[in-house]
Amino acid sequence: MFDLRRSDVALLQAVSDHGSLHAVERGGRMTQSSASRRLIKLERRLRTPLVSRSSTGTELTEAGHALLHAGRRLVGAIDFAMATSHHRTDTRERLPVVQFAVGTERAYGMGRDLADRFPEAVFDVVPGDSRDVWQRFERYAVDAACGWETTRRPGLRRSEALVRTVVDEPQWVALPRDHPLARQETLDLHDLADAEWVATVGGDACDDQGWAFSLLSPAPRVSFTVRSQSAALELVGRGYGVALVSPLSPEPEHDLSLVLRPLRQRLVRRLTLAVDPLVVPLTLAHELCTWLRYGYAQRAAKRNPVYAASASFPPLAEGPGRPLRARPEAGASSPGARGPLPVLLSELHWTGPDSDSHFEAEHLHLLRVIDRIGSLNRAAATLLVTQPALTRRIHRLEKGCGLPLVYSTARGTSLSAAARRLLDCTGPAESRLDELVGRMRQIAAAQSAGVPAASPIGAPIAPPATASPAASRAAACADERSNSVSASVNPPARQGPGRCRERSAGR
Repeated sequence: MFDLRRSDVALLQAVSDHGSLHAVERGGRMTQSSASRRLIKLERRLRTPLVSRSSTGTELTEAGHALLHAGRRLVGAIDFAMATSHHRTDTRERLPVVQFAVGTERAYGMGRDLADRFPEAVFDVVPGDSRDVWQRFERYAVDAACGWETTRRPGLRRSEALVRTVVDEPQWVALPRDHPLARQETLDLHDLADAEWVATVGGDACDDQGWAFSLLSPAPRVSFTVRSQSAALELVGRGYGVALVSPLSPEPEHDLSLVLRPLRQRLVRRLTLAVDPLVVPLTLAHELCTWLRYGYAQRAAKRNPVYAASASFPPLAEGPGRPLRARPEAGASSPGARGPLPVLLSELHWTGPDSDSHFEAEHLHLLRVIDRIGSLNRAAATLLVTQPALTRRIHRLEKGCGLPLVYSTARGTSLSAAARRLLDCTGPAESRLDELVGRMRQIAAAQSAGVPAASPIGAPIAPPATASPAASRAAACADERSNSVSASVNPPARQGPGRCRERSAGR
């Protein structure tokens, strides 16, 4: 197991929050030079850069954000097990708090609908446009995300995430009602080459609009630029041009001055749901995707019945997947008759290095070795320490956390119930950290061997190919020539094999 300490997690968190090592020194945890040395040590152990330094400050790389997320998960799981050691309920009776990033257009009122439909989790809805949604998910700031992505701009690169396609939505064109092409049922994009456009900059539709403009020659004329589809629809209704919008864009009820028409060219954007399987179970993710599809179909039938009845409408679920939860009535049950509440489980509720917890991630490995071997003597040999030193270390841990961890039996040494519960709570987070560290080292090994590693940290990397014996001997000769002190700066372009054999024989 990789030894990631609480101070390392706090250091990465400070760099992520403030973008500078000065903040770590101002916080009083360590000096700037000590923080820099610790980061360099972490990077050498992982063989992967964790921070990028520039004139504007210090930022975490993709690997740094991934390591911070895995470390927070593990430290939070340890603190959860320690804080709930008195909890007599089953460890499975937990209520996860899921940070859910969604688009701004569907965030309003979504929290109550999620609470009614999925009582086994609490969804903390974080609104934003699609760029912010995927950026939050890529940097492990949220546990789940639902947003738009296009073929020109894939929104997700985390391979360990569970990804589900909610719907593939074609883009439509909004025109003024008195436009000459408004009477046609379907429009061709080239028929709008001479029209003036209302362009949407930023947000979800920017890439789709840029792709549509690239298909027109010469470049279309843009009369005005806005940042939202609602403003674009308002300008189209006033006669300032045409705009590329979603077929579910609500038409103004008080103003029927515009129409929506489909395109023959299929400009599709995809609504994608991505979840962290460590937080959101697979069954819950599947039911959440089904519920989102049903909600899209309901909105389409209400806002644009023509689109919902067209052949281009994607096949979606007919039902929401599960019935609504019945809300408890006021005064139906007395407070005394209520059972024990489930334990809240959230990554945000982790304790920093200033807490009284003496338990580190390396101590989990110690307990797992003792549990696997069943003897302190043999476990000490495996851990490369003496048996008295291991005993003293366990006593210090028990005194620090206030819980018995091991006890002696006739057959050897066994873990206590509190220690087994600790390993059970931290198992998934520990496995996630080990997988991440192994993936980082595999990518570093592939890059050092000359294999191009274009995939991100979350993508698997194939092992490097084994070189042939002839290539290995040639590489050995080349290394020997480069390490020789008497080698010339510009060696001859062609070297005979006899020179290598002579040096080998001389040694």
